[in-house]
Amino acid sequence: MPEPPVDPPDLADLLTRLVRQIPRGKVATCGALAEALGNPVAARWVGHFMLHHDHQRQCRCHRVVRADGRLGGYVAGDETAKTALLATEGVAIEAGRVDLGRVGFVGFRSERPLERLRAIQAAVARKVLLRRRTRVPRRVGGVDVSYPGPSEAVAAYALVDVETGRLVWSTTVRRRVAFPYISSYLTFRELPVLLDLAAAVRRAGRLAEPVLVDGSGILHPRHVGVASHFGVAAGLATIGVTKKLLTGQVDCEGLRPQESRPVVEGDRVIGVAMRPTAGSRRPIFVSPGHRVDVGFAERLVRRLLFGRRLPEPLYWADRISRAAGRAETAVR
Repeated sequence: MPEPPVDPPDLADLLTRLVRQIPRGKVATCGALAEALGNPVAARWVGHFMLHHDHQRQCRCHRVVRADGRLGGYVAGDETAKTALLATEGVAIEAGRVDLGRVGFVGFRSERPLERLRAIQAAVARKVLLRRRTRVPRRVGGVDVSYPGPSEAVAAYALVDVETGRLVWSTTVRRRVAFPYISSYLTFRELPVLLDLAAAVRRAGRLAEPVLVDGSGILHPRHVGVASHFGVAAGLATIGVTKKLLTGQVDCEGLRPQESRPVVEGDRVIGVAMRPTAGSRRPIFVSPGHRVDVGFAERLVRRLLFGRRLPEPLYWADRISRAAGRAETAVR
């Protein structure tokens, strides 16, 4: 049975509440706020949010500083105003820095939402099946998501003929998104719109498995990237293809065009690095999502390389999702 969809938490609201907890005369780093959210990996997003959120007069974001004590940027644009506000609150600033040992704050009361999401990923990872396959299907689908705006996603499905690489059929869906991009948590940003897309493709009778997903499968720190989570949640065989290696070890030095090498974790092969073309120096990383194994994922992706860096289903899904996003933006 497919898994029920996950309702992602409103991280922006939770972060705003954490910032309100920073007392007068104290400061907090982006890393401390990320830790309070449940994972230090979110520090980059916290920093981005501090510079781009809906700033209000009573906002306390001036109390957020960099890890080395430097004040960093300010959403209001005037960094002298940030300095003045902190000075008014009794925070000593010397050579553009604060003494975190003296005024740093870490005593947040938090629900630690990212820890809960990691627990969800761990539960889904236990349901991922690595199944040996031998028969290459006639047609294969690919999905990708683009973002025409910060709170809107457009997901595209591209159905491709395996023998010729020809695009046979495609469709798109769009949905509002609130969850940000945080490395290793892409599922919670993209899964809702991908499930909407899978439902639309099923209604049209065009669903072909395995589905290639622009994202990691088991080649993920918790062995459940968006390709795996989507496969379990939608009840589909999936394969993850990504340009970024999130975990595992592989030597890509001297990788020849269309050569692949195993990505290992301990004594286990969890994916492959593959150089798709002579013109592309950077590899792609392929791993099983759900209901396939590493060997089949590699063979099928190789069959779907027609001179581009990405396999054809993902090449077309990327183009189609971006074009749909631009078209809608132009209409507005």
